[in-house]
Amino acid sequence: MNEWTSLPVCRKDWIDSPPFAIHRNLVARHLPLVVVNFCGKQRGYLWTHTPAHGQTLFLTGLNVRWLTEKSWRNPMGSDAVVDSETLVLPFSAEHRCDLLVSPDHFLLIRQFHQETLNQLNMLATYLEAASVVLLWPSGREILHVYACSDSTPRLQVKSFPAGSGLLGALKERPEFLLAPYPASAPALPYYPQAPRPGSFYACRVGIRANSENSASPLPLLCVDRPETKPWSGSEMVMIKCAAEQISTSLNLHGELLLADFERKILQQSFEGLKLLNSSLTLESVYSAAVAALQMIVAADLIAFGKITVDSVTLQHLDSALAPPAATPYPLADSLVGQAVKYRCILPDGGNNSGRTPVVNGLTLFDGFPSLLVVPLGQDRSPISGVLLVAGRKPGLFSRRCRDLIEMISAQVTIRLELAHSHEQINQLTVTDGLTGIANRRAFERALEVMHTRALRRDSAFSLIICDIDLFKKINDSCGHPFGDHVIQQVATEMKTLVRSGDLAARIGGEEFAVLLEDTDKKGAAEVAERLRDRVEKKKIYHQGHPWPVTISIGVAAFPGDTGDTEKLINYADQALYRAKKSGRNRVVCWNT
Repeated sequence: MNEWTSLPVCRKDWIDSPPFAIHRNLVARHLPLVVVNFCGKQRGYLWTHTPAHGQTLFLTGLNVRWLTEKSWRNPMGSDAVVDSETLVLPFSAEHRCDLLVSPDHFLLIRQFHQETLNQLNMLATYLEAASVVLLWPSGREILHVYACSDSTPRLQVKSFPAGSGLLGALKERPEFLLAPYPASAPALPYYPQAPRPGSFYACRVGIRANSENSASPLPLLCVDRPETKPWSGSEMVMIKCAAEQISTSLNLHGELLLADFERKILQQSFEGLKLLNSSLTLESVYSAAVAALQMIVAADLIAFGKITVDSVTLQHLDSALAPPAATPYPLADSLVGQAVKYRCILPDGGNNSGRTPVVNGLTLFDGFPSLLVVPLGQDRSPISGVLLVAGRKPGLFSRRCRDLIEMISAQVTIRLELAHSHEQINQLTVTDGLTGIANRRAFERALEVMHTRALRRDSAFSLIICDIDLFKKINDSCGHPFGDHVIQQVATEMKTLVRSGDLAARIGGEEFAVLLEDTDKKGAAEVAERLRDRVEKKKIYHQGHPWPVTISIGVAAFPGDTGDTEKLINYADQALYRAKKSGRNRVVCWNT
C-alpha cells in the first residue's frame, strides 16, 4: 500500500477531535479503513472507489490533504476558497472498524461548508466586517481555520495553538469583544501581519453565550471590522444567531450522515449474512463468517474453536500469526470456559484485562486489549463452538459493533450446524456404512483422480483387489452377524496399513480394493503381502473359538501393466481370480 491512500471525506465529531483527522489502519487484506465518531457514536467505513466531483482526498497519519488541487472551491459558484493544504471539516473520525462509505457524502459535507460560507458572508455584509472567520478546534491544543468570508484578507496562518494571541482571552469566557481594538493588543493569530482591526468580537459555537462550560475548546466565530465603534446589542445578537445556525446546521448534517451510515451498516450486515447463507461446507462457512465480520470490525485475529465436553480445539484461524496445532485445550480456568459455561459473551464490553487466560495453555491471544469470546450454540442446545475476535486497538468494540457481531454469530451457529450435517451426508455418500472405509463410489472417483494426476506427473500407481476366502462358508456356518464382524476386522487391518495419501475401499460384499499412489508393482506386492499376513495372523473368535480368516489378493500397476483404468481393474481382478484358483491365501500380480 502506498503512503498516500485515496479516501473520501467522512464525518467528524467536532466536540472531541480535530475537524478532519482520520486514522488509517491496514488489516490482513490491506484495506484503507475509517471509523466515524459523531457525538460519541462510533461508526466504521471502508472506502472502495474514487469519489465523485473530480476531488480526491489522500490520507497519511492523521492529516488529510487535497492533492488534486491546491485549493477547494465550493460547488455553488462562490468565489470563496478554502486553502486545503490541511483541509479541516467539523466531522472527526477515528479508526475502529470498516464499512463502506459512499462518495455521495461529499455532497452533504460540501453543502454544510457552503451554508457556513453563506452565514459568514451575510454577517460580513450586515456588519461591514473586514473578516468573518470560523475556527475549529483539534483536541484541546490546536485551532484550524475552517471557513472565512469572501472579504477576509488572505490568511497567513491556517492553524495555531488554541490560546494564541488575542484568542487566549476566550479561555474562560463564552464571548469576547474589543471596541476599539487597542494598539497594545496582540494581533489576530490567523493573519498576524494584517492591519490592526478597529473592533473585534468572538463567541463560541455550540453552546449559548451565557454557558459556563468553556473548559473544552469549541469552535469560535470571530468578526473584525475597520470601524472602532462599540458593538451594538443587535450586532452581537446577529453574530450569536449565526453561530447558533452553524451549530444547528452541523447537527442536522451530522444526523443525515449518521442515518446514511446506519443504513450502510445494515446493508453490509445483510451482505455478510447473504454470503453466509450461500456457504455449505465448514471451510466456506468459516471463510464467509470471517468476511462478514471484517465488514463490521477491523479485527487483527478471528478464530473459531470446536467445543467438546471439557476442551476447545481451534478449527479456523484468520490472522497474520502462525496458527497453532489442532490441539485440544482445557476449558477450565479460561475465558472460553466461562463463556461456554455461562452461555454469554465475554469479557464485558470487549475489554480484555489479561488477568484470565483466553485459552488455557495457549498464548496466541495474549497482547490483545480488545477481545470478544462468543459461544456458538442454539437455544437449549449444548455449546458446540466458540468465536474469538481480537484486536490490538483498545476499545475496538463499540456497543453497536458488539450487537452486530452477536447477530452474525447467531447466523454462524446455524450455518455451522447445517454445514456439519451437510458434511455428514456427503461422508455417507462416499463411506461404507459397515466398515467406515470408502465405498465403491469413492473408489471410482479416487481412481479417476489418481489416474489424471499420474498422467500429469508421469508417475506410477498400483491397484490391489482382495477377497475374503470362503466367505460364504463363514456366513452359512456362523451367521451373517459374524460375517459382518469378519468384514469389519479385515477393513481395520487395511486402514492400519495404508498411508494417508492412499485409499482403502470396500467395493463389494466381501471384496476390497486399495489404491497406492506413487507405487510400482513391486512396492504394491510388498504391501499386499503384509496385508495378507496381518489378516492371516489376526485372531477372530466366534463363540469363544478362533476362526481362521484369510484373503486372496490380485495386483496390477499403472503404467507398467496398462494405461487404461478399466483394464487396470480387469487385470487386478484376473490376478485375484488366479490367486483363488491357486489355493487362496496368496498374492498374485498381473503378468507374473
